[in-house]
Parts: sequence; structure tokens; C-alpha cells
Amino acid sequence: MKIENQSIRNKTKKDLLEVLYQRYGRKLYAYATMSWKLDEDGAWDLIYKTLYKVVDSQQDYQFEHEKQFAAFVFKVFVNYLRNHYRDNKKLSEKLQLIRMEEQEFDQTAEIEVIETKDNRHMEILKEVLMDLEDWQRVLLLMRSEGHSYAEIAKFINKPEEQLKVYYQRLKATLSKKINEQVR
Repeated sequence: MKIENQSIRNKTKKDLLEVLYQRYGRKLYAYATMSWKLDEDGAWDLIYKTLYKVVDSQQDYQFEHEKQFAAFVFKVFVNYLRNHYRDNKKLSEKLQLIRMEEQEFDQTAEIEVIETKDNRHMEILKEVLMDLEDWQRVLLLMRSEGHSYAEIAKFINKPEEQLKVYYQRLKATLSKKINEQVR
């Protein structure tokens, strides 16, 4: 089924939105997550913005064939991606993160955990985390807060390409050690 100019104009906004979602949703999602390294929520947010924008503005344009319409949808999406990237870049510049080597860390500092009498799991987690090296704890913490691997690499002096592997291994190791001690 081709989306032609006439069939676009004859559809209700709801129907057009459904067609656009089915036809372009997965493609735009793959592009956002693979090429722009967006997280799932961010990618879908931009996809929905794009689809609503296309539904609202498509009547102002003439499309002779499907490829022109697809190019229009993609161009709107890329504009949203660029705006998102620009806005996030400005935000991270405002935060002015301090590199790890510029800070002095107390090697004997303990990780503060709210202690509860009956919560053995927290105690086990604390013990396992204290056995890790500083850079491993920083990796786990920053990744859990949603920081990118490129950003984390600046703090821990490890190659960015390897951080995903280190992170996956650390999660598996933590899980294994905690499960062993809980049993």
C-alpha cells in the first residue's frame, strides 16, 4: 500500500498516525538507537513528536510518491534528533563535570548505605561493592545514573570501547556474588 498525497489527505489524524507508526516507527527507532545512541525512552519520545508533527504539517506539502513522503518524515525526525543533541550538550556543559584525576579520593572511604537491622541483602551488597576497585564502583554508579560510556571513560581512564564489556561483567559478577552469599 503506497501513501499517496490523496490517501494522506483522506485519512483522519488518528488513522494517519497509525499508518505512520506502523510504517516508520521501527525504522526511526533503529536509527535513533544505533546511529545517535539514544536510550529507548528518548528515542520513542522523539519518534512520537515526529509523527505528530508530520500529521499536523503534511497537508502543507505535495508528495508525488512514497519516497518523497518518507524523506519528509526522516527529515523532520533528524531535526528533532539534532535539537535533542544540542539541548543535551548545553545541559552537560552547564554541569561541568570534574575529571576523576582532578579529585582527591580517600581510599579508605566507605560507601554509605542505609543500614537496617533486618536487611541482610544491603549488607551483602555493601561488602561486595567494597571488594571492587574504585573505577569499577564509578562505572557502576555512573552507568546506573544513565551516563554514556564516552562520559564515563573520561573519569576512569579505561578505553570507551571496553566499558560496555566491563559493565556487563561487573553486573554478572555482582549478581553471582550476592546470590552465593544470600543462599
